[in-house]
Amino acid sequence: MPKPAPVQNNIPVRESSKWLAFEYIMQKYGGVALVIIVCLGLLGLFSDGVLSSKRVSDPSHALSVEYEKVGRIDSDMNIKIETAATGENVTLVLSGDLMEANEIKSLYPAAERMTSHNGELVLHYRASATPGPLAVWLGVTPRQVGDHQYTLRSGDKTLTFSQFILP
Repeated sequence: MPKPAPVQNNIPVRESSKWLAFEYIMQKYGGVALVIIVCLGLLGLFSDGVLSSKRVSDPSHALSVEYEKVGRIDSDMNIKIETAATGENVTLVLSGDLMEANEIKSLYPAAERMTSHNGELVLHYRASATPGPLAVWLGVTPRQVGDHQYTLRSGDKTLTFSQFILP
């Protein structure tokens, strides 16, 4: 195979010290940065995981919500609502961005009566024959990117919580 002819280039190559320094830093620390980003992703910083799971309750712990603080659009997420009220009817009112920013996929247990008005979801549950707190699971799929604020009311107790939805 014949050798290629040498290339003669009379135009000097301009080197930018800023980009050379950036390349050096990326070569030196890029692997560490990549491992840190992957570990944070596995822990749930960017979606479902240990760092994303959040539980909020009122001061008396009679009403609490367990949810994912950070989520991704079009990915299924669960919101678990617990009330300590036993032996009485329970009304849960979810408002804020919940109805506008999410598609509700499932609700367990099914409410005896469910209504929606002015962006509020109202769930009515009859008193349970079994003792213990009422737990309601709400399966939602986010449809809008951004920071969403939600409010949960049950009787005289109110909780406010937020989710950040990534694209």
